[in-house]
Amino acid sequence: MDGTLKPPPVLTWFKIYCGFMVALYVMTALLFAAGLFINPAELEKGTEGPPVWLFYVIIAVAVLGCLMFAGAFASPFFLSPKPWVWTFNVVLICIGMLSCLTMPASIPLLIYWTKPEAKRYFGRPH
Repeated sequence: MDGTLKPPPVLTWFKIYCGFMVALYVMTALLFAAGLFINPAELEKGTEGPPVWLFYVIIAVAVLGCLMFAGAFASPFFLSPKPWVWTFNVVLICIGMLSCLTMPASIPLLIYWTKPEAKRYFGRPH
């Protein structure tokens, strides 16, 4: 034996989960970015409401936020197994618990992620 640990099966499911989350956040960013192409004259038709520039600021912040989360969920594909990476991945799993769409995958993923073989792979104490 060469001294390296075999990756636990939950790691494959975690990477599938992360890939889905990256796709979800990128698609959401693209949908928000489509709002930047709305004609400002269409937005100014009514006299009531906030100024048009505020609409564009909110859209830009939403796009940047989505891209930030997409980057966070893409990072486990490039990080090597270390104790802090295990903790970071737990945070990513818990982010999925905030949505009804991803909660059914996040709960079993968290249960298997906290088992000793996953912790051992990342160098965490049991």
